[in-house]
Amino acid sequence: MLVPCRLLWIAAALWSGSSAYSQTVTATLLGTVTDPAGAAIVGARVTATEINTQVSVSRDTNPSGNYEFPYLKPGLYRITVEMAGFKREVRENLDVVVDTTFRADMKLQVGDVKETVLVTAEIPVLQTDRSDTGRRLEEILLAEMPLGVNRNFQSLLDLVPGTTEASFQHSQFFNAT
Repeated sequence: MLVPCRLLWIAAALWSGSSAYSQTVTATLLGTVTDPAGAAIVGARVTATEINTQVSVSRDTNPSGNYEFPYLKPGLYRITVEMAGFKREVRENLDVVVDTTFRADMKLQVGDVKETVLVTAEIPVLQTDRSDTGRRLEEILLAEMPLGVNRNFQSLLDLVPGTTEASFQHSQFFNAT
């Protein structure tokens, strides 16, 4: 009688462990490479280089002119695109943040590949690749925020529009003595 009960507990433990979620520690960098007329460029060589470590990965664009670098470590990246008959395009200081999808579309100019177009400033684009929203909270911003009771990070929920203030009456966490 005890053996089937133990087997049931073991099966339940194994099943519940397989459905556990893990924390994301990578990001995705993607985009589309086009010519001056807006047509997709197939087979362009796209290289993403992490600026601090100089580690780089390369991909060729697909038949739709798209490229994707999944599972990148967060950091500052440089994107270089090369294709015969076009000037090389370089985009610097792309801040790829953990658990985000960063889009960097590139438009190549006709010319010799020895010529380089360096993009240093651009208008931030609207995120259309994912439906979630978020913000990166820097340490200095958190230090200056009005976090309320005991400077608890859970008080940040009170700052979100449309939420009600947290009640501390029966919470062991907030009333610890």
